[in-house]
Amino acid sequence: MKKFDFDLFLIKITSRKFWVALAGLATAIMTFMNCDNNAVVQVTSIITALGSVVGYLLANGLTDDSVTTTDTTTKEKDKSE
Repeated sequence: MKKFDFDLFLIKITSRKFWVALAGLATAIMTFMNCDNNAVVQVTSIITALGSVVGYLLANGLTDDSVTTTDTTTKEKDKSE
């Protein structure tokens, strides 16, 4: 069995394709259950907005982490010289 790859998980969860597929699934299920058209549009909008927020937060966090890691590495290298 493969080991869980957290980096791959982050890439998948921030993918626009993933969030569009999730919105499409919700739309199909709600249409099948004869939900009101306004409810379907609202749920799809919420899923899409959530995807944007999750993608932004994870991308911003990864950027901040790489900057912090680079600064720490540079400072440690300067001290050793």
